[in-house]
Amino acid sequence: MTVVVAQGSLDTVDAERMKHVLDNLLEDGRAKLVVDLVGVTSIDSSGVGAIVGAMKRARAAGGTLRLCGLQGDVRSVFETSGLTTRLEVHTSREEAISA
Repeated sequence: MTVVVAQGSLDTVDAERMKHVLDNLLEDGRAKLVVDLVGVTSIDSSGVGAIVGAMKRARAAGGTLRLCGLQGDVRSVFETSGLTTRLEVHTSREEAISA
């Protein structure tokens, strides 16, 4: 299980960086990922798209992408869009790793 810790804002610029990091991990054969968003203060559609795209690629590779640490506005974005039912969302990093 590989853990990626995001911080700050996942907007267009930072979402592209996140996509690049996740793509590289998947290309290296690391298809079991945990993305910890505890340090993320805001997210836009680019950030959500980077995460959803990586989740699809991880599943296609026989792996998984789990999220943890969703708080405040970031949690609201995922709940409002209905993504909390499509993605594996966990309360803590430890829970996500052991699930």
